[in-house]
Amino acid sequence: MKTVGKFTIDETGTVTGPAAYMRERGSARLRRIERGDDIVIRFGLEQPGADIETLILVSLQTDYAAYRGEVEMFGRALR
Repeated sequence: MKTVGKFTIDETGTVTGPAAYMRERGSARLRRIERGDDIVIRFGLEQPGADIETLILVSLQTDYAAYRGEVEMFGRALR
């Protein structure tokens, strides 16, 4: 099991994170990752010693930080 910030990936490949984020945009982010459309993953894979599980979690954590910023800036309530 690996954890980066608020996100964890277990031995089965299941990713968990904050429920509101996962509902609102985390699942869509995972679909982009699966399609190969995620810039964090693409950049990370170019680096020596890249670890795909860690990259997935870093991508989610990075997007989560942006999500939290939007919530703070725009006063959008978390669902």
